[in-house]
Amino acid sequence: MGRDHPGSYTYITKDALSPTTNTKFEHTVKSVIPQNTVIYWSARANDGDGNGPWSSDGDPAQRCEFIYDKTWPGKPNVLSKQYPSDTVYHDGVGTYGTFTFSPNPNDSIPDTDVVKYQYSFDGAALTTLTPTAGGGSVSTQWVPTRAGRHVLEVIAIDKATHASSNSYDFLVAEGRPVVGQWNLADEAGGEAHDESGEYSATAGSAVTFGADGPGGKADKAAHFDGTGESYLDTNETVLDSAKSFSVSAWVRPTALDKNMTVISQDGTGEPGFTLGYDVSAQTWKFSVPVNDVDSLGEWKAVSTGISVVKDQWVLLTGVYDAQKTGGPVLQLYINKDLKASAARRSTWKSYGPLQIGRSTAKSGYRDNFTGDLAEVRVFDRVVLATEVSELMTVKPARKGYWQLDDASSGASVETGGGQALTLAGNASIYRPLDPLFDTAALVGDGNLVLDGDGDYASTATAPVTGNSSFTVTARAQLTSLDPEKSQTVLSLPGANANRVQVRYQATTGQWELAVAKSDVAAPAVVTFTDDQELPDTGGSGQHLAVVYDAFANSIRLYVEGQLVAGAYGTENSLWSATGGLQVGRSLRGASEYFAGAIDEVRVYSGAADQIAVQQMAALTAVSDM
Repeated sequence: MGRDHPGSYTYITKDALSPTTNTKFEHTVKSVIPQNTVIYWSARANDGDGNGPWSSDGDPAQRCEFIYDKTWPGKPNVLSKQYPSDTVYHDGVGTYGTFTFSPNPNDSIPDTDVVKYQYSFDGAALTTLTPTAGGGSVSTQWVPTRAGRHVLEVIAIDKATHASSNSYDFLVAEGRPVVGQWNLADEAGGEAHDESGEYSATAGSAVTFGADGPGGKADKAAHFDGTGESYLDTNETVLDSAKSFSVSAWVRPTALDKNMTVISQDGTGEPGFTLGYDVSAQTWKFSVPVNDVDSLGEWKAVSTGISVVKDQWVLLTGVYDAQKTGGPVLQLYINKDLKASAARRSTWKSYGPLQIGRSTAKSGYRDNFTGDLAEVRVFDRVVLATEVSELMTVKPARKGYWQLDDASSGASVETGGGQALTLAGNASIYRPLDPLFDTAALVGDGNLVLDGDGDYASTATAPVTGNSSFTVTARAQLTSLDPEKSQTVLSLPGANANRVQVRYQATTGQWELAVAKSDVAAPAVVTFTDDQELPDTGGSGQHLAVVYDAFANSIRLYVEGQLVAGAYGTENSLWSATGGLQVGRSLRGASEYFAGAIDEVRVYSGAADQIAVQQMAALTAVSDM
C-alpha cells in the first residue's frame, strides 16, 4: 500500500472468527513525513484471545511501506553540441546530431529521482529512454531532413510518475555543401576543376573533355575510353570512409562487357568504397570490402529490378549511413529511387586518394570506366532521398529560346515551337536591310529594340518557376553609356515581387542581379554585382546569364561568360514565380524599362555549367543547344 501525501491510512484484514467478514483498521500517521524516504510498518492480527505473528516475521517477510513524493522534477536539461539552442543556424540537413537529456533536480529531491525520459522531434510520436540508473543521463541521435526551426520536446518522469517537460528549439542550416564537386565541363587539358577549390584532379591521357552531358549541348561531360589511362586522380584523401558519406555522379556507359568503377577511394590493398558497374550481376552496385588488405568479400548494395542501358544517362548515388538505427547501412539510388540497401558490418578508413573512373587492388588499378561522366559529387554526410531528387533537377532542359530575328503579329516565335514572346508598346524587331552598310544585329538576323518608355516583351506564363534549378540568359546593349535610371533586362515575377531581376544599376553603373527573399510587397532583396565587367554600348552588347543551383543553394550572374567575385552567393529562397518572363522591364515594383537592344533570350530548367554559358555567349546562334 502507499500514498503520496500524509494523513489517515486504512488497511483491511479478515476476521478470524468470520472469514467472510472484512475488518477495517485505521491508523493516522504524523503530518510531517520526509520526502523520498521509505516509510514502512508491520501489522499483526488479534482475535480477542491472542496476537498472530507480525507480517515482517513471515516467510516470506512482508511489510507495508510507501514513499511520500509531492515534488515534480525540474525541467530536464537538454544539450547538443551539433545543434545548440540559440539564434544561429547550425550544421545542416543530413548531418546527425547527438542530444543528451539529464535531470535538473529541485533542491528538495535527489538526482536519482528521474527514472525515464520521453522525447519527440517536431511533434512525432513519443519515444522512451531509460537511464542505466536513476538520475542518469541518456542520449539519442537524430538527423534533420529539412532546414529551419525544429522543436524537441523532452519529458522527465520520476519514480512517482510525476512529469516535467522542456521544449528545446534549435535552427538547422541547409545541408553541408559538397566536399568535392567535379562537373567535368572543363576545357581540354590535363586537369578537372573542383568547384570547392580543394581537390583538382589530374586527368589520364585517355580522358577527353567536351562531350555532351546529361543536359545535351547545354551541358558538358568527360569521356573515358576504358583503357588504363582513363581516370581522374585527386592525389588526396577526400572522404573518411569509416564515417557517414555520400557519392553521386551522372553516368553514361558506352560498353557493358566488364566491371567498371565510377568513384572509389584508394586503400592499402582494397578501395575504401566503390560505386560502379558489376558485370556478373549486370547491374549497378555500391560496395565496401570487408577489410583493407585482402579481398575477403564485400558488403554491397546491388540494384535490383533495373536494366542497365548502354549509351543512356543515369544518376547514381551511393549513401553510407554510419549512424542509422539498427546498424550502419549502404544505400544505392538509381536516378531518384532507392534501389538497394545492405548492412555494413566491418568499418575501416581508407587513406588513399579519391579516384574517378577506376579503383585500386593489390595488383594495381583496374576496372577503368568506359563512357561519359558528369557532375561528380562527394559529401561527408548522409544525402537524403529528397536531396537525391533535387540532384535530378540540376540537369539542364531547355524551356525557351527566342532568337528575336523577326516578329509576326506582334510576337517573336520560340525556336522549339513553345510560347512566343509578345511585344508591347513600341517594341520592335530590328533587321538590317543591307548587311554590308547597316548596323548588324547583336546576333543573327535581328534583335529586339526597346526605347525605355513602356516597351517590353513577355511570355504568357512562367517558363520556369524559380523554385528549383534554372538558367536564364540574354544579350543586352544599352543605348546610353551612363543612363540616369536603372533599367531591367530580364525579370521573373511572382504575385508581389520578382523572383529574379537582371538590371543595369544606375547607382553603381554596373550589371546587377536582384533576388527577392519572399513574394511580398516591399520584400527583402539580396543583390549580386559584377564589379569588373562594366556595361558597354558598343559592339554586340554583353551576354548576361543567371544560373541557380537549388541543390547547392547558389546563384550566379555571368557577364560575357565570366563569373567574378561579388557576382555569386548563397540563395535558398524557393518561392515560385507566377508571372510570365519579362524582357525589358520589371513587372513588380519600379518598371525600369530598358532602352537599347536585347537578343538571344534563353531559359532552361536546371543549372548550366560555365562552359555551356560561354557557348551561349558566343556571337553565333546555336539553335540545338
